[in-house]
Amino acid sequence: MIKGNITVLELSEKHPEAFSLFLSKGFDNFKEEAMLKSAGKFLKLETAVKQKNYDLETFLNSLNEIDAGNDAKVDITLRESKKDGDITVKGLLPCPVRLPLLEAIDAFAEGVTAETGLSVSHDLIAASAGQQWLTDNVENIKAEDVPDVFVSAGFDVFFDERSFGKHVRNGMFEDMTGEAQDGFKAMKDPQNNYGMIAVVPAVFLVNKDALDGREVPKSWADLLSPEFENSVSLPVGDFDLFNALLVHIHHMFGEDGVEKLAKSMVLSMHPAQMVKNAGRKHEVKPAVTIMPYFFTKMLFGSKTAEVVWPEEGSIISPIFMLTRKDRADVAKPVADFLYSKEVGEILSHRGLFPSLSPEVDNKLPENAKFYWAGWDYIYSTDIGKLLERLNVIFNKNLES
Repeated sequence: MIKGNITVLELSEKHPEAFSLFLSKGFDNFKEEAMLKSAGKFLKLETAVKQKNYDLETFLNSLNEIDAGNDAKVDITLRESKKDGDITVKGLLPCPVRLPLLEAIDAFAEGVTAETGLSVSHDLIAASAGQQWLTDNVENIKAEDVPDVFVSAGFDVFFDERSFGKHVRNGMFEDMTGEAQDGFKAMKDPQNNYGMIAVVPAVFLVNKDALDGREVPKSWADLLSPEFENSVSLPVGDFDLFNALLVHIHHMFGEDGVEKLAKSMVLSMHPAQMVKNAGRKHEVKPAVTIMPYFFTKMLFGSKTAEVVWPEEGSIISPIFMLTRKDRADVAKPVADFLYSKEVGEILSHRGLFPSLSPEVDNKLPENAKFYWAGWDYIYSTDIGKLLERLNVIFNKNLES
């Protein structure tokens, strides 16, 4: 039996099939042999699992089911997606909460079938692996292929004319979420096309040992100042959050701000790497890492790292939900579920992705506020073309 006190390296050597499941849960860095034989030699499985905010008992049960070759109770995330059903739900789920969300969605689907006789199909994959999936499933999507409900973080597919943008313009969707709680009311779409169920906030992780006499940055304006050039780690690989940064920095500071953001970058580092390296000697030491608020849970009381919630507000990557107006009879129950207290607390309490639902206490810091570009800006801008232009500007200034 696999127990939490074995090392990651032991898991790979003694339980290769279970190790494949482990890798699929956001531990891709252990695919590299050097990483596996260095960090994996000492890192306990239970420590790794807890750092990802997974429930240890559930995770170990899944590994042992795979190890025993028992397909009857295999981890829900490894089941074949139910592609055909009376009600279709598709999209990308945030990695830290994907497992509990899938379990909740599966239970919800069973309840719908028991009550109505209608089957619910869902194809919900990890956001970290989503770029190719989006290309395959959403790019140039035809009206007849649009699912009843689509949910994902980010800006790309929701506004781009090559994906859902044209269908929004044609009036296909309707926001079926309820009222938003205080602090999020401005995020309700006044044109009633888009629903938003939660947000992914970006905060600063400041490495005080790498400030070299500089003051701790308190705002986005501070971070874009000349003194922080070549000093910031950016989540370039997290396309949802990175594109949200580009959109909102442009909204705050224009193209000049995007140029300064590029000049601030010293490297692209996954937030988990930055947390791991906090307080350690490292060849390249960014003074500041922009990261999802979720990863601050992994600091474990580091004395050299400080989390800063920017004064202008945390830039957010919205978790949007599109629901088909012509399928409201079946889409509305799904929307109600995804906007419910149950799902909201999974997102907020286990993933630190604050929920818009007024039923959820997000337990945010007192100084926590959010920066949102606003619907007037979004509706007056071709977001798809804007992101293309901003990425060009950003990359050009990296080279200069």
